[in-house]
Amino acid sequence: MRKFVPVLVIVFVVVLVTNIYANNYDSFSNENNNDEKRWNRIVSVLDNAMNEFGLFSFQKTPDSTIFIVIDETKSELQLKKHLEKNVNKTDLSQFNIDITKISLQEVETEEFMSIVSGIVYDYIQEKNYNDMQVYLPLIEPEPILKISIPKSSERSSENMKKELEDVLASKSAELPKKDISYEIQMIEHVDESTIESDALISDVVEDFQGTENHLNISDTDIFKGNGIYKMSWAQPSDSKAYKFHVTNNTGTNVTVQIQQSSHTQTYNLVANGSTTWVQSAASSGDHTIVVTTYDGRIFKGDVFVSVCDAPLNQLEKL
Repeated sequence: MRKFVPVLVIVFVVVLVTNIYANNYDSFSNENNNDEKRWNRIVSVLDNAMNEFGLFSFQKTPDSTIFIVIDETKSELQLKKHLEKNVNKTDLSQFNIDITKISLQEVETEEFMSIVSGIVYDYIQEKNYNDMQVYLPLIEPEPILKISIPKSSERSSENMKKELEDVLASKSAELPKKDISYEIQMIEHVDESTIESDALISDVVEDFQGTENHLNISDTDIFKGNGIYKMSWAQPSDSKAYKFHVTNNTGTNVTVQIQQSSHTQTYNLVANGSTTWVQSAASSGDHTIVVTTYDGRIFKGDVFVSVCDAPLNQLEKL
């Protein structure tokens, strides 16, 4: 009988380890299920409160914050009381509530301008007008859709504006509301010898002369509920080069803007894309990088900016 003891011991250890792993897995799985069940119960309450409390939208973020947008004429306090009364206290304690109040007119205008910009964007892509950029629409003080075009373009800004206005007129049936007045603004920019002008799209790390390399912005796992990421850095006077990289983990296109003084340069990045741009003729002073989702949905991704006086291939992550 003795010679069977080691075998029995091994079998016992294997079974014990398997049970521990299974229990841990079940615990992790149950915890995730509990979080999902809590959220589903809250969603049910919010869905039923849409009309009564004027909810326009709501969403949950990974940091357990619930963003709720409501009609400005409705009571934020009454909504909170409604949630406290109808949602289990344990469920509600797992989340932070962030309520924003806006007007119905603003919501309708944003929806309208989003569709307008979508039509224009699709048309520009269809016609391969690759030198043109569509900006995120402005809502206040008046709805404006800005589109940039190089002064060197073979198409004049006046003719291009008329062409886009004709396209929108032909698509009027697709617009949800016809009594919103808006303006198309064509912005001519010089595409030679100006700040940010020679930023090149590149998937290859460029080399620069010098001895130091500074990573000024390093943001990973970004989650912006309003669809807009914005961060600034100071470009030193002794450095004329920087590199910026954006990973877009959102299921929609984004625009990437570099703002410096009164000048803005805009680039497009496709859904779930990742691209690096290099600027080798930057001016000193404050610069701002702005990443905006095309349709206003949550922006998820990574953003890096490196001010360079040395080969950028020294960066560990870009």
